[in-house]
Amino acid sequence: MEQEFSGEVFEWRGPAPYYFVPVPAEEGAALRDAGLAASYGWGMLPIRARIGSTEWKTSLWPKDGGYLLPLKDAVRKPAGLDAGNAVDVRLTFDATPRQREPTTKRAPVPRPVGSREPVTDDQLTIVPANQATWADLHAIFGTTGNPSRCSCQRFRMLPKETWRSEGPEELAARLQDQTACGNPKAKATSGLVAYLEDDPVGWCAVAPRADHPRLLRDYRVPWLGRTEDRTDPTVWVVTCFVTRIGYRRRGISHALARATVDFARTRGAHAIEAYPDLVDGGSVGTPATFAAAGFTAVSHPGNRRVVMRLDF
Repeated sequence: MEQEFSGEVFEWRGPAPYYFVPVPAEEGAALRDAGLAASYGWGMLPIRARIGSTEWKTSLWPKDGGYLLPLKDAVRKPAGLDAGNAVDVRLTFDATPRQREPTTKRAPVPRPVGSREPVTDDQLTIVPANQATWADLHAIFGTTGNPSRCSCQRFRMLPKETWRSEGPEELAARLQDQTACGNPKAKATSGLVAYLEDDPVGWCAVAPRADHPRLLRDYRVPWLGRTEDRTDPTVWVVTCFVTRIGYRRRGISHALARATVDFARTRGAHAIEAYPDLVDGGSVGTPATFAAAGFTAVSHPGNRRVVMRLDF
């Protein structure tokens, strides 16, 4: 289905400045009804948008019962659009759920859900998150528990922001923007996705350390006993692992940790850090996970955490 409308660009000053066009209520309701046929997750609605001669794929962000159309700089700046400008928009929605196209056919591997059989590197395919779909990431994060509530935004939120104040849909929308899922041509993405055969099974958040306001401001672990330039954009950080239920404790996070090294290095990083938990690992990983990937301990701030680092 297609919807056409006019709207005014406005700027939202969230974790990073962003621009949107609000979708009028009538058009938004029609899109929402059509979207019931698409299993996309977290309230996001995949669409194609056109302003003038520029057409691109994106997703509408749910907000206060309606939708917002995000305008990335790659679309906005060439068109000379800024806050307060009026634009004519055409949205095209395909109600067929989007599926990931497998890049490589692999021989079936017996692996019942709940198995503890270790996964080998040749069974996994690990790709930058922009080469995965949003539906794949949703399958990994699930719909219950901390991963689905936080969407790896713990260290990226601003003062006074919390899981409750922002809500899972808003935090998921931020993650989608950070990963550029479904946009293989995106210039930047903030994580890695692991596949076992064609099943999405694991996620790892890895990005420049300076992109994490709460890590720089409130979190003591990286800084105790160190003289670091907190805003150095060439130092990257691994902040989170999520393994899909049914695939845990099979070595997927170890493989993702190893993959972060080349991922960061090829994107200009001079070093990469992690802050694993000495007690249970959890979403931040264990020291053994990072030691196996070549990281070494550089600081022990407290009884539970260690700072591990790899310089390139």
